[in-house]
Amino acid sequence: MADDTRYAYAVARIRGMETRLLDRQWIERLLSESAEGALKALSDSAYQEAVEDVRRPEDIEAGLTKALAETFNVVSGVAPDPGLIDLFRIRWDFRNAKSLLKASLLKLDGDEIGVARGVGTLDADVLASAVADRSFTVLPAFLADALRDAEDAYGDRGEIGVVDEVLDRAMWAYTIEVARASGEEFLVRFFEAEIDLANVKAFIRIKDAGLDRGDLSRAFLPGGTLDAGFFGGLLGEPTDAFARRLEYGRFAALAEVFRDWSPGKTPLLELACDNALLAEAEGSKTIAYGIEPLVAYILSRRIEIKLIRAAMTAKLDDLGRAAVEARMRNIHV
Repeated sequence: MADDTRYAYAVARIRGMETRLLDRQWIERLLSESAEGALKALSDSAYQEAVEDVRRPEDIEAGLTKALAETFNVVSGVAPDPGLIDLFRIRWDFRNAKSLLKASLLKLDGDEIGVARGVGTLDADVLASAVADRSFTVLPAFLADALRDAEDAYGDRGEIGVVDEVLDRAMWAYTIEVARASGEEFLVRFFEAEIDLANVKAFIRIKDAGLDRGDLSRAFLPGGTLDAGFFGGLLGEPTDAFARRLEYGRFAALAEVFRDWSPGKTPLLELACDNALLAEAEGSKTIAYGIEPLVAYILSRRIEIKLIRAAMTAKLDDLGRAAVEARMRNIHV
């Protein structure tokens, strides 16, 4: 609802925060610095508070997680309906739940679990305790039910990957349900695009691995605009055929990546998917009242953080500037 005047204050605040997004000059500085210099550059940017306790480039992930948490907190604080912003946060609840449940089922040590703190809607310790004790009733019903279903499915199949499948499907089902109930058509279209892109990446991963339609069916996420038949009919075809099916539709920009495809092009696919989401949010720049600018800001920060992570990883791996540039997104610069 782009004419929703409840968003007047929120959009004004977002427009101000957009001026602190990383610009081309900052990106050039990041590219030219060492890993240590890049960390120093972050301390002179909008990431100053997020990285103030990060002493080594190798520990940058803690700062990036903090930056994303701050983004969600600020946007939730100005949004007239914070529950809709929570739809971007619950994926972190599900991510933590997947890590915790898989670790519990496999009897892994707690120190081996990568739990993100402060990003989701649930306290990580509360979630950890609920999973450890199987006291799922303290959790939101949609997550509690998903955890029970995932544990049951693991018991039936004995494959740890089923935990990801069940929880991912539950997360997106809940996300789309709430978005549709809100009446925010833009939000629905945006989440549909995210689901479609997740299915595209799952399809090519399964195809590359030589797996079958059963594997594709288990990995497929309902709720997008590309149905299961779209992918299933192409599983046995050359990848060029997939490119041709994409080139005249909503995700035409991905077609070029799949021509002459090889698994080594996976980073390019990630980049293309990010840019496809940015294209979905492009119209937000002309919106005066509505949720669109809030979503676009969250997306820009999310991709910005991915950009920083990719650049820092490349630098720590001693890759050259060309390799770092190859990992850059278009974002907003």
